[in-house]
Amino acid sequence: MQQNAIALKVDNMNLTDAMGFSTPAAQSQSSLARITGTVIQEVADGKVASSPVFKIVTEENTLFARKVEVRLFAERQKWQRWDSENKTMQKTVMSTNLNHDMKDTLGTFNLGRPAGYIKDFAALPKDQQDLFRSVNRVKVLMGKAVLVDAFYEGGAPADGDDQEFAFIMDVKNRDSLKFIDGVVGKLMRNRINPAEHIISLSGQSNMLPSGNPYMVINASLGDFVGLQEDDNDTLQDFLDYINSSNEYVNTKWAENNVETIADNEKDIVSNIVDVEDFE
Repeated sequence: MQQNAIALKVDNMNLTDAMGFSTPAAQSQSSLARITGTVIQEVADGKVASSPVFKIVTEENTLFARKVEVRLFAERQKWQRWDSENKTMQKTVMSTNLNHDMKDTLGTFNLGRPAGYIKDFAALPKDQQDLFRSVNRVKVLMGKAVLVDAFYEGGAPADGDDQEFAFIMDVKNRDSLKFIDGVVGKLMRNRINPAEHIISLSGQSNMLPSGNPYMVINASLGDFVGLQEDDNDTLQDFLDYINSSNEYVNTKWAENNVETIADNEKDIVSNIVDVEDFE
């Protein structure tokens, strides 16, 4: 086919809008390592024991460690709820606090719960109590970490995995948040940037009423190390991640929020019939 230097144009209209093609919505995916606290079963002295460990998932590997040393660069909060019907995690945008209405992927706010503290939870109807219990407060921690004595599943040591790397960690357990917030608060009161100081994270195994084990993260202060040469770039990467994730949630909110549909389109939408129902 012969190529001609001809430019398409439409009077008084953006070409992209005229043709109807759109740029795919930004996805809230990231190549940053993700750290979670978990409990694994191990054999010690001939007996099976529940061991609290950190699970680290990167693009290349899945590793485990009993202790992680971190420098924290940013934190945000969000609401999230597992949607068993659609097998996906519904969530809000990330913010510095939860005391205001936050758009979510359902096209509502706060995944159906009110912003801030609920004073008289017991007075609420049971269906509202169940909904609010299903929505978890999550603190998202972003920083750099070094694994201490990392190992692979099965126990083989992960040699060479002692370099500092950027990570994201979601924390929702109240006791874990209390311990982490405690050491961060101590740094802030002394006017020390958390990115300048090592925080040592370890774990302990507790039991739910159901009998299932879960991990509580303990936190303690390590050494003051100061800022590193590439820390500005690292902070910018985390801010880019926050913006990308929030852009994804805002796109989903606009897609699912009925109030964003023009009045003259609402009747059309309500009368649309899914053709698949007749196939």
